[in-house]
Amino acid sequence: MHGWFHSHRTHIDRRLRVEVGRGAIARYVVSQKDLPAFRFVDLYRAIDAHLASVDGVRSIESDNSESLNKLLHGRGNRWDSRRITKSPRTAWTVGPHEEVFLPIDRYWIFPDGAAAVRAIIRLRYDREHETAVLALAGSDSDRVDALLKRLIADSIATSIYRARLLTLSFEAGTRDQFGDVEKAERLRVSFAVAAPVSRREFVVDRELHKLLWRNVVDLHERRQVLKTHGVPIRRGVLLHGPPGTGKTFACRYLCGQLPDTTRIVVAGSALNRIGQLFDFARTYQPSVVILEDVDLAFAARDISLYSSSLGDLLDRMDGLRPADDVGVILTTNSIERLEAAIKDRPGRISQCVYFGPPGDTLRRRYLEQYAREYDCAATDLERLVAISDGATPAFIKEWVHRTVQIATEDLDGEAPLRLSQDAFQEAFDEMKRAGDSSARIVGFLAE
Repeated sequence: MHGWFHSHRTHIDRRLRVEVGRGAIARYVVSQKDLPAFRFVDLYRAIDAHLASVDGVRSIESDNSESLNKLLHGRGNRWDSRRITKSPRTAWTVGPHEEVFLPIDRYWIFPDGAAAVRAIIRLRYDREHETAVLALAGSDSDRVDALLKRLIADSIATSIYRARLLTLSFEAGTRDQFGDVEKAERLRVSFAVAAPVSRREFVVDRELHKLLWRNVVDLHERRQVLKTHGVPIRRGVLLHGPPGTGKTFACRYLCGQLPDTTRIVVAGSALNRIGQLFDFARTYQPSVVILEDVDLAFAARDISLYSSSLGDLLDRMDGLRPADDVGVILTTNSIERLEAAIKDRPGRISQCVYFGPPGDTLRRRYLEQYAREYDCAATDLERLVAISDGATPAFIKEWVHRTVQIATEDLDGEAPLRLSQDAFQEAFDEMKRAGDSSARIVGFLAE
């Protein structure tokens, strides 16, 4: 007797039988849902919130590899230990500069309404398969299934990712020498840190700003009114133009105007996992997906004959329901490379917006914006505007920085920094000295 009493304290399966009742455990049914690893924190928080007002909840932390169903109803074996071992705690990022440490395997045992009947919730992070495993056990299968669905729904509604600025990337999986998976591929969700761009800093002409506002911001700000009148909320916007003309900066500005929307930035190899990206966006809608440099992944069919990503993108954009609060912003430096089925079919892309070299008025505003913290009284602004014809915003920004660098070379002691016409001219000549082809690389587009 003493041996069994001791083992129920040291083995998880026997501990659960004691907590629930040895006779009741045989009637328990188990429902389980495997979800991506990034959902772990949300599920943990949903469980804690659900049980916060429930009296008599007991919890156990124990790292065991067997499923809850097998622990309750199956025999143990020599390979999977059922001994209670303190679950390790791992760090989970919950904000740009914040993380929490949570046990990777925890059980909650609680009364489910009947006097002598208890139910079990288990949440486990499966490191091998990169999944968050949520399992519930109880004597009433309908109630178990209902609670499982409620916890998942609550985890989405109160998610740490909702209405945040995020970047999505993929961590490649690995296989051993025999081809067996050692580590599964993982979708990594990161909280982006980007200072919001004010309207003053966003230097564009009025018509371009109006296009962006109506096709992105207004759709989300007035979504309920528009839905009532039958206007689809899903809309695709394509920003195109040469490098350095402000497409990425425009995306930063738009993200800052949508604080109540989940903003998802995707670039590089992550574009090849378009299905998972759109699933994420629909889960945490209202959302906006920003796909950067899309010509690299979704080039025209005659350029990229065997790309499956292109088909995935078309299917996902077509699959968005009219009521889905999912917007899509695509950027490209080479619209001519982009597949025509994306850019030429209404319903996928509703608005193309061209970003080109700014005219005289905008170049003046860019110079004033980037040089506003410096003393430029000795410069001829109109002359600077004239010689910079064809320059992109990126070129003008670097031009001002190079001018400041040159001006600091002649600083004498504590004398105030002043930017001279000569310093601007020297910086300008230096940036263009390598010839036209190199100058275009740094953002000067004049012939």
